[in-house]
Amino acid sequence: MRKRRYVTHIPPADGQPGLELGWPADCQSAMDDALQRAEHWLAQANKPILWTAMIIGRQEQDGATRRTAYEVAFLTRLQQRLEELERAARERQASRDRRSRLQGVILPPV
Repeated sequence: MRKRRYVTHIPPADGQPGLELGWPADCQSAMDDALQRAEHWLAQANKPILWTAMIIGRQEQDGATRRTAYEVAFLTRLQQRLEELERAARERQASRDRRSRLQGVILPPV
């Protein structure tokens, strides 16, 4: 007998691709909650401790599968932001390197 798989979605963000995942239970609402909490944390100027932001929402999920789905979505959203920041930093450095070559000056990496 084949177990049913539920498809869940993590949308694209910060120029990074989204994900489509199969879970053994309907976990989309847990993932949506995690994404909302991660977005809220990312938007705050004075950020609270990250792990507390994740754990509070995780504890509200019923069952191990939903808690795991919550963690996956929360951390994926943070990873999307980190990958975009890394891409932007590489782009800035490449632009800076091009300018310094044109000027004949070698600048240390930032």
